[in-house]
Amino acid sequence: MRDRIVEVFQRVRSEVPLVHHITNLVVTQVTANATLAAGASPVMAYAPEEVEEMAGAARALVLNIGTLTPDLVDAMVLAGRAANARSIPVILDPVGAGATRLRTES
Repeated sequence: MRDRIVEVFQRVRSEVPLVHHITNLVVTQVTANATLAAGASPVMAYAPEEVEEMAGAARALVLNIGTLTPDLVDAMVLAGRAANARSIPVILDPVGAGATRLRTES
């Protein structure tokens, strides 16, 4: 298992994949720094006008529902669909899931 983890990190560092984040505004810097520390290249793109294109160019999509707005939900759906269409992994961090109707219905 340890060898596999080392192999994955070496591969990430050699390929420097683009990771598209639509994340909690409170942790944006921490998330970007963690992505950089892992050897990948973070991009925080939130505008609905660009998220499909960005998700399609990325090697992974990270969605965090910590600070939701209707526009952000729309952007996440667009980016998620674009990532799914290209078999790009999507990571969902369901911060506060179920705490409000917006979080439950989104």
